[in-house]
Amino acid sequence: MEYAYTIMMSAMGAGLLLWAALAFISGDTMLPSSYSVNKARDKKKYARQFSKLIALIGIVFFISALVGLTEIYWLALVVFIIGIMVSIKMGKVIMKDAAD
Repeated sequence: MEYAYTIMMSAMGAGLLLWAALAFISGDTMLPSSYSVNKARDKKKYARQFSKLIALIGIVFFISALVGLTEIYWLALVVFIIGIMVSIKMGKVIMKDAAD
């Protein structure tokens, strides 16, 4: 049970990276219809930008899982929270191009 955090975060990161890869390859077919892909002019470009954002969040999960291997779980949680905040900031930059 001592590696439960690492296993869960790694599984979540792997799932997000897999979904991002499939969305990047397939275009707009892997994205839920509730996202603003319906309003975008270039749906394939929007899907690729969105999949980059999902991949960035998946990488944050993996980094937190690696820090979790040290068994300093408060540090892993801090890394996760800071990583999510940084990915939100970077996501705004990534998705700004796709909105046009």
